[in-house]
Amino acid sequence: MRVIVMAGTADARRIIGKLSERGVEVTATATTDYGAELAGISGASETVSRPLTEKELCELIEEKGAGVLVDATHPFAVRATWNALKACHETGAVYVRFERPPVDAGEVIRVGTFREAAELASSLLDDGEVVMHLAGVSTLPEVTGVLGPERVAVRVLPYTPSIEACRKLGVPGRNIIAMQGTFSVELNRALLRDYGAGAVITKDSGETGGLKEKVRAANELGIPVILVERPSVDLEGEAVFSDPEDLVEYVEGVLSSLKGDGP
Repeated sequence: MRVIVMAGTADARRIIGKLSERGVEVTATATTDYGAELAGISGASETVSRPLTEKELCELIEEKGAGVLVDATHPFAVRATWNALKACHETGAVYVRFERPPVDAGEVIRVGTFREAAELASSLLDDGEVVMHLAGVSTLPEVTGVLGPERVAVRVLPYTPSIEACRKLGVPGRNIIAMQGTFSVELNRALLRDYGAGAVITKDSGETGGLKEKVRAANELGIPVILVERPSVDLEGEAVFSDPEDLVEYVEGVLSSLKGDGP
């Protein structure tokens, strides 16, 4: 029986790899061609490279005869998680969530939204300083809308749509850092120093998102870090794991049970 893994994160790639090593057929979904390519390299036998609505997820589950859907999307991908939950409830597929464990990152200022983060950052910058935005391109409009694109340096994946999104928002080319991480404390520190960052905006992406390294680098330089907290999703009653190995063992058990219920 096939498993669908909603991917696009390093955690998802590890889960795909572990499932495929155990002979489980995996169809991976990702919102970009780049994410789908990485999922395929990790061991997925099929990939879908576009965002899927609830209806499209239902159709995919039914088309593949998938008994389990693993939601390993980013902690901030709330809409994707809601679509996955609804699709599983509609089709009867078993929903399993991988949740990145929280980490004690260091000295940060916690806020609830990126607009709050940008408004706070604007009060912290001295003349000539920029905000280093380390939270992905999808959250950038809220920040540039408050600060203006000239006052933001942003690190994004080396993926053409991400770079184009930055340019459409007016971010100068010199302020676009296209790199694939995660990154060491030393590299984070060098970028913050060389770009003249007066504040950092990032999000609670957990250890696999490189949060500790970002915060430590900024703390060492005395640069304030504004951390946008994770949005909450009610997953009461659902299977939620923070260890990939535990999740894979649970999925194997579910698949075994589902096969046992067959004719």
